[in-house]
Amino acid sequence: MNPDTPTTDDFRVLVVDDNRTAAMAAAMLLRREGLLVDVCHDGATAIRLIQGTPPPFDLVLTDLRMDPVDGLDVVRAARATSPATDAIVMTGYGSVEAAVEAMRLGAIDFMTKPVAASQLIHRVQNFRRTPAHGVALVGGSSTMERLRDQASRLAGVRSTVLITGDTGTGRRHFARWLHDNGPDAHLPLLVARPMEQLDEGELVKAGTLLIASFDDWSLDAQTLLQRQLFPLTPGQPPRVIATSSPEVGTRAANGEVAAELYFRLAVIVLHLEPLRSRPEDITPLIRHFIEHHQRVFGQDATLPDPSQLEHLLHYSWPGNVRELSNLAERAVVLGPSTWDAPLDPTTSAPGLPALGQGFDLAAHLEWTERTLLTRAREQAGGDIKEMVRLTGLERNRLRYKLNKYQLLDRSR
Repeated sequence: MNPDTPTTDDFRVLVVDDNRTAAMAAAMLLRREGLLVDVCHDGATAIRLIQGTPPPFDLVLTDLRMDPVDGLDVVRAARATSPATDAIVMTGYGSVEAAVEAMRLGAIDFMTKPVAASQLIHRVQNFRRTPAHGVALVGGSSTMERLRDQASRLAGVRSTVLITGDTGTGRRHFARWLHDNGPDAHLPLLVARPMEQLDEGELVKAGTLLIASFDDWSLDAQTLLQRQLFPLTPGQPPRVIATSSPEVGTRAANGEVAAELYFRLAVIVLHLEPLRSRPEDITPLIRHFIEHHQRVFGQDATLPDPSQLEHLLHYSWPGNVRELSNLAERAVVLGPSTWDAPLDPTTSAPGLPALGQGFDLAAHLEWTERTLLTRAREQAGGDIKEMVRLTGLERNRLRYKLNKYQLLDRSR
């Protein structure tokens, strides 16, 4: 690293590329942005640097195709050494499947070569402002303050946790936060699926076992899950985190949910309140989602003005935080007029937009595609085979589109 390079903070980047010219050019651009940049030209050296003396790198920018140690190995090393270190991979055309695999291993994004200077700076600086690894517990209400305090207490232990709440309140988001900030964050998060036998090999390597919406499973599926959980040792990985509706206790008492499984999972119960009961969180959530979607789509957006915000604060938000995120995404993709669109809880998608100056058909079609893929993912519970059936897309094309819109479940 050039000691004469001025820096604005201690944000550290490692550039890894066996093309020396490309690596040095990327490093020069990022140093001009005031970042601390190290460079190496092979995967083995990159891994030694990653595993070296702290402080760790904040971001690893690595080429995917290198020999003999490739970018996938670099991503593995980065995630295993420091959960706080994120990775962006660079890949040539025709290597999308490899890039998808890199994201499954923990990379946050990929760029297709050749990477333009403006694209590189934009992507890294956006990540620097809003780190993509992990999740944030956003909100200023007393409810969120209490949840953040509880989350901080739970992060360092392996107690079994049951997270209850209405659909869209962020139950899986909260579970991911507990995993990312827990003692086993360097290990994978494994998701249990109804009527699927848990793989013992994957189970012993997992840091967290997530059981999502288990009260919606059939009683047969719940019984099978209960048998598979019995050998797990409390206080040892994998930690078990489950999510359910708020009525799970009543349903267990009525025999609709396996009572034995319920009491096995309800060691510590955290309840997420619906968004309508904590309107103080709406404004910070809007800012958070706008920043996130700006980074995803690479375009700017405006926040709602005071009158628009007043309308949003008095809306009931039947879809909770998920509905608010969708609205923020539409505002980024379709423009500020989105904030004036009627919020109709009886419809699952907005009507056709008005054509006129400023309308972007390509952006609208992308938003429609992403919305339908999100709905398919939720309906299928993240199962790729079921999503293939629902969407009619060939498996590889489906995975490509899920990756494109950052909908790919990296825990699978």
